[in-house]
Parts: sequence; structure tokens; C-alpha cells
Amino acid sequence: MELSIYFYDFLTLAFAHFVALLSPGVDFFIIITNSSKHGKISGILTAFGIAIANLVYILLALFGITLIKDNELVFVSIKIIGSLYLFYIAYLLILAPRRDLFQKNDNLYTNHKKQLLGYFMQGFLSAILNPKNSIFYFTMFSISIQTHTPIEIQSFYALWMFLAVLLWDIFIVYLVNHENAKGFMQKYSNSLEKVSGGILFIIASAIIYNIF
Repeated sequence: MELSIYFYDFLTLAFAHFVALLSPGVDFFIIITNSSKHGKISGILTAFGIAIANLVYILLALFGITLIKDNELVFVSIKIIGSLYLFYIAYLLILAPRRDLFQKNDNLYTNHKKQLLGYFMQGFLSAILNPKNSIFYFTMFSISIQTHTPIEIQSFYALWMFLAVLLWDIFIVYLVNHENAKGFMQKYSNSLEKVSGGILFIIASAIIYNIF
């Protein structure tokens, strides 16, 4: 199997996915809250819950794309819609206001559980109940999978995105426990969002260009 022909597709998927991960969302703030108040273990378990929920959406998106990829008209239409969704994410990132990342917010989780399963389930429910995740992963697969992409390559894409979410969230847990890292994140997070938005805009534009 000539793997090099899939390198561009993988690079596009991995880069767009990671750029999207950089933007603080609901999951990010829940990880920060649990890590700050209950320590590293609670944060890591929350991260695992978030990653497993993402894996559910990743697999659903993968099977969905696999079922329709032989229909060229539908497949191209999904690519166009996916590109428009990336434009939308880019727009939100570019216009995102500066905010306090580490402000205490008890509304995120008012009934803290002491059990380890509680932290895992909090992360899982946060991610699984977010409908944007299903749209996002469907978009990721629509822009990276071709009609000839074998299931082995598609499965590698899915595994990569799962590990990227898990390792990034665990990395955040460790950053939260270092004051210098927290200061850096607070100072540059908004600039990073705007740069990320610009990168996603370029990626979406390139996808549209290649379609037509």
C-alpha cells in the first residue's frame, strides 16, 4: 500500500483538528476547574471521560462517511458543508473576546463527587452532550477521506484524533498546576485563538479550491 498518497489528507486532518483543540471550550474549563480544585488525578480522569466521548463521535462519523463516500454527489456536498463549518469556526475564533481562563466558576459543576467515577462521568457527559462534537468530526472525516481511502487508513485517522484529544487534555491538567504556564496561557490564549482562526480559514479555502 502506497501510504504517501494519504499523507496530505492526514496532514490536513491532523493540523485542522489540533488547531481546533487549541481553542478553549466547555471541556477545557471543566478540566481546569477539576484540576484546580481536586488535583491532577481528578483532572486526568475528566480528560479520559472527554476523550472517550469524543471517540464515540469519531466512530459514528467514521461509519457515516464510510456509508456515503461511494456517492460522489453526496460526498462532495458534505465536503462543501464541512468547509463552510470550518469557516464558521474560524470566524468565531478570530472574533473571540479576551477572557479570564482561570476564573473560578462554580456553575460548571455544582455537585462535586468525591468518587473517581464521578470525575470521569463529568468529562464524558460534558463532551457527549455537546452536539458540536458530532458536526466537527463529521467535518474532519469529510475533508480527509477520499472515495478510495481504505478502512485501515480511516481507522488510523480515528485513533490519531482520539489520542490527540486525550494527550492534549492531560497536558492541560499539568499546565494548570504550574503558575508560570497558567500566566502564559492567560496572556496569549486570545492571540492564539485568532491565529488558529486564520489557519482554519486557509485550510477551508484550500479545500473549496481543490473541490472546484
